Amino acid sequence: MRGDLIEMYKMLTRKEKVDYRQFFQPATTQYSLRGHSVKLYVERCHLNCQKYSFSHRSVTHWNDLPQEIVDTPSVNAFKNRLDKMWADVST
Repeated sequence: MRGDLIEMYKMLTRKEKVDYRQFFQPATTQYSLRGHSVKLYVERCHLNCQKYSFSHRSVTHWNDLPQEIVDTPSVNAFKNRLDKMWADVST
């Protein structure tokens, strides 16, 4: 999950030259967006090959991240804050 979230961060912040719209859709409803400002749409799927794909399995975890983690300026800062959040949650 950590690797998926790091790749999502790189794509969404354009630190990797991959068009994130091939994998994710930004959430369009503004009234139900709690948390951070880079929420993604969770697509419904009926097949296991869709359900367990990178673009689907990571979206709910990404949407659960707090704003201070999503707004980090660098990949290393994102990794450090993500690790700190998970360490705080597990204790």
